[in-house]
Amino acid sequence: MKVSIIVPFRNEIDFMEDCFASLEEQTSKDFNVIVVCDNSKKEDVEAISNRKVSFSYKVVELTKGTGVAAARNEGIRQSDGEYILFLDCDDYLTRDAIEDFIARSEGQDIVFARKRKTWFGRDAYYDDRKKKLDQYMVENNLNESEVNTSFDVEEEEEKNENDAYVRDLPEVRENDSEWIKVFYKMVKSNYAITGMTALGVLYKRDYIIKNNYYFDESFTYFSDLVYLTKVMCGTENVIQIRMVLYIKRKHNDPINLPSLSQISDTKNKMLEVMRAYLLMKEYIKGKDERAELYIDGKFIKYYVIKIAPFYLHGEPEEIPEVREMADKCLPLIQKAAKKKSMLYSQSLMKYSANHTSEQIAGKVRRHSARQTFFRLMRSKSAMKKYLYRKWFSKMELMNHTVVFESFLGRNYSDSPKYVYEYLCEKYPGKFNCIWIRGKHAKFDLPYPAKQVKRFSLKYFYYMGRAKYFVFNGRQPKYFIKREGTVFLETWHGTPLKRLVFDQNEVMSATPLYKRDVYLQSRSWDYLIAPNKFCSEIFARCFMFDNTMLETGYPRNDILHRSEEETKRMMAEIKAELGIPDGKKVILYAPTWRDDEYFDSGQYKFTLQLDLDMLREKLGDEYVVVLRTHYFIVDLLVMAAAVILMI
Repeated sequence: MKVSIIVPFRNEIDFMEDCFASLEEQTSKDFNVIVVCDNSKKEDVEAISNRKVSFSYKVVELTKGTGVAAARNEGIRQSDGEYILFLDCDDYLTRDAIEDFIARSEGQDIVFARKRKTWFGRDAYYDDRKKKLDQYMVENNLNESEVNTSFDVEEEEEKNENDAYVRDLPEVRENDSEWIKVFYKMVKSNYAITGMTALGVLYKRDYIIKNNYYFDESFTYFSDLVYLTKVMCGTENVIQIRMVLYIKRKHNDPINLPSLSQISDTKNKMLEVMRAYLLMKEYIKGKDERAELYIDGKFIKYYVIKIAPFYLHGEPEEIPEVREMADKCLPLIQKAAKKKSMLYSQSLMKYSANHTSEQIAGKVRRHSARQTFFRLMRSKSAMKKYLYRKWFSKMELMNHTVVFESFLGRNYSDSPKYVYEYLCEKYPGKFNCIWIRGKHAKFDLPYPAKQVKRFSLKYFYYMGRAKYFVFNGRQPKYFIKREGTVFLETWHGTPLKRLVFDQNEVMSATPLYKRDVYLQSRSWDYLIAPNKFCSEIFARCFMFDNTMLETGYPRNDILHRSEEETKRMMAEIKAELGIPDGKKVILYAPTWRDDEYFDSGQYKFTLQLDLDMLREKLGDEYVVVLRTHYFIVDLLVMAAAVILMI
């Protein structure tokens, strides 16, 4: 067997489907798979063990130790292939990965391939890549046969070349050894030192076993840093494949299924990184001096953005241990690396050598204040948010002020409208009502109320001081839920499509959409549900555990008015929309589709109606009214409704 693929597994059963599917479709079958179950549920182990596959594989249970490092070590011991490849169970391989690895493996101890990060599962990933490839061909006036690997190797690493903390580190040259070229890519292709990974690398098994190269099981999070450096420093027989062969899937649900990198354990993570750095420095000593500079450069960045700020924001009892380890690391940074760092980085490292943790925290605070000042001077938006956080949200609450917002301030409508009208009718003069309006919106309100432009200074003022909030959508992520405030979330639709935590993939929103909605919904004191069906779904999809009001949507009260009043309102609506009297009306109100989008947060709309057929079948007796979701952004201008006359 040419390759043994080692897959650590710990209850990530939902991810294993894509992992196995990518192995099933490999163009080369010259591999076996070892799934190492690390304290997994019995039913999950049975499901993995009983799975029918077309390749050779076995399932073993970890009996000694726990964690990724221990699972990979057990996989090494169980392996029998000529080469070893580590594959995390939440990741997957490209279709020809094994074939391409094998083709370049002759005479090599290490074969390093490019990786690509994604938030998507396989199907969504390949669909997304197809869309981008089509766009690439159009923009470059190419057909499919003319597209070469230049498209496929466009990596995120290119975005990371400009380092804000260390600059002008020596790059590799054409006549340099393959070793330094590969090591340079391993380090530079990651934004931070913590991104170095043993994944996407093929290792010769004899080389690993002969040199007793196993993962350090005392590491929970960053054993890869030490392992990768150690195995690289033991050989010159390394080579790089420029193609992307490994797909690293990031978790879009850090609340229920966090990856190791998404687990909040700041102190222990920093201690591990610094311990790894000390070991990496030992292993790299005597190799190409540039390799040490690359590692030092990444560690400088980590110190500036993670460790030093911890002295300011960390728990007081945890700081001494972090400081003690940092004091061991800082003297090991080469002078050449320090000189190439930015001025603040140089100053901070020098200052850290002979000042207390409290003094370092003060320096970080002053630097942050200067950065904030310059940012505020450049941005009115940043200034208003700053005033909201630091000033307005600390002022006395306005106990009778209610802020209303409907569809991001686009119109005066939906349930907030009817809650407002009820309050004004039943409790005249008691509440100071504030309506948030969009940039070009202006509302004709039936009762006294202030209209405040969204994101204006007054907007932030009332968002900081109001006691009550009535929204039909999510509030901004920077919203501060003050003690004593009451947030009524009315929502705006029936969940006939999957929402938030019921979604497997998040295609068109921010990849951390689930995390964001979870945090936003923690501010909701009450959530209105139109019926029991919806309340059960809302509780699940929002992970909502506050008070559910199964009262029905306030906007639907209008449906219970008298027949005479209903006819009058219908006539008014027809007149407003220009619908001829006597016409029958069909309303088509589609929701947004998560897989139809231009870019993140920029949705598009495809009409799913055959208008010619409707015209033929219905004749001129009917009018079809199209009401799109407020997310929709398309070439068509749809402020509220587009009437399609048939």
